[in-house]
Amino acid sequence: MLKERDILELIKNGENSYIEFKEDTVSNKRLTREMIAFSNHRGGIILLGVDDNGNIVGMTRDDNNDRIFNLCTDLIMPRINPSYYEIVIGNKRVGIIEIENGYNKPYFIEERVTIDGKRQTVKVFYNRYGAQTKEITDRDELQRLFQSSKNIHYEIIPVSNSRFDDFERGFLEQYFEKFRKIDLRRKSFDEVENVLSNLDLIDRETKSPTIAGLLLFGENVSSFLPQAGVRVIHVSGREKSDEKVNHKVFESGILRNIENTMNYLYIANRHEMVINGVRRKDLYDYPLDALREIVVNAFAHRDYTIMGSKIYVWIFDDRIEITSPGRIPNTITKEGMKLGIAYHRNPVIMKFLYDAGLVEQLGQGIPRAIKLLEENGNPEMEIEEFQDQLTFVIYKRMTDNGGQR
Repeated sequence: MLKERDILELIKNGENSYIEFKEDTVSNKRLTREMIAFSNHRGGIILLGVDDNGNIVGMTRDDNNDRIFNLCTDLIMPRINPSYYEIVIGNKRVGIIEIENGYNKPYFIEERVTIDGKRQTVKVFYNRYGAQTKEITDRDELQRLFQSSKNIHYEIIPVSNSRFDDFERGFLEQYFEKFRKIDLRRKSFDEVENVLSNLDLIDRETKSPTIAGLLLFGENVSSFLPQAGVRVIHVSGREKSDEKVNHKVFESGILRNIENTMNYLYIANRHEMVINGVRRKDLYDYPLDALREIVVNAFAHRDYTIMGSKIYVWIFDDRIEITSPGRIPNTITKEGMKLGIAYHRNPVIMKFLYDAGLVEQLGQGIPRAIKLLEENGNPEMEIEEFQDQLTFVIYKRMTDNGGQR
C-alpha cells in the first residue's frame, strides 16, 4: 500500500508506462481501457483525483470502490482483481488502483462497432505504450500476449504459404530413424502426415508445416521465418565497435544452427595443455559443454514472435555474449533460472532438442553451465535483460594469479 510520500513522488515523476493520472469524472469506458492496458502490459497504478498536469484535484464520487469492482467483473474479460484504496493528501482524496501484471492475457473489452455498415460486437485489446494507452492492432503483438499466458504456443501456428515439400525430407527421416526409432520412408504419405501432425510439426487442418516444424526441419527456413537464425561475430577487442575478425550468419534449422554455432565456438575457443604428474588436462578459455548449454537455451527459449532480430553470439577478447530475443516469462526471475526453475515457451522445440540429446534435464541447463564455468575457473556468468532481449555474459577463464588469459 502506497503512502502519501510515495504518491507525491509518483506525481512528481509524471505519467509513464506504469503510472496514469485520471480525474474520477473519467468515463467508465476510458477507465476500463486503462485497466486492460496495464493488465496486458506489466501492471501499473492509476491515480484517481489527479489531473493530466499532475495536480491533485481530489475525487467527486463516493462509489469508486464499487464502480471499479463492477467494471472489472462485468466488462473486462478475463476478469481482473485490482487493489483499490484511498488516502487523503491535504484535504483531498486520492484513489489508488494497483493493477497486477496479468497472467491470463490478453485482456479485452467487447465493444460495438460498425463494419460494412452493420453494427457488430468485437473484442478490443489495449496495451500500454509509454504514457499512452492504445488499441492493439498488430497481430504479432497479440500472439505474444496469448503466448505469455500459455493460452497458445506460437510455435504450433501453421506457416503461411508453406507446404510439406518445404521440409528437408532427408534430414527429417534421419532424425526420426535415429532418435524416434520411426522409419518414415516405409510409411505412406498419409501416415507420415499423421505422425507429424501428432507431434505438432504439421497443422492438422491446413496440412502446412508449423513454425516449430520449419524451425526444426525446414529446408529454406529464412525465406519463411526471417527472424530465425543466428549471427556469430568475432571481435578483436572488448567493444562491439572494435575490428571484426569474422562474421558468420547461420540460417538453417535449429539443429543445424546449433551445430554450426558450436563448431565456430570450438575453433575460436583457445586452450592450453596442463601436465599434472602423468596426466594431461586441456583447459579451455570457456568449457565447451557450458557454451553448448547456453547456445541451446538461446534457441529453445527465444521468442519467435519477435521479428527482425536473430540470436547473436559476440566473441570478444575477454568474454562471450549470447543474446536471445525475448524476455524472461512473468513467472520466472533471473535468480530462478540460475536455480533451475523451468519454463516452457517452446515445448515442441524443447521436446525434439531433448530427443537429440541436446537437453539432458528440463530446467537444468543454466545451473549446469554455471557449475561447469566455476570448475573451469571462469568468473560467474551474468544474465542481463534489456527491453525484449536476454543476454548471457560468459567471461574468460581466470589464470592462477587471478587475471584473465
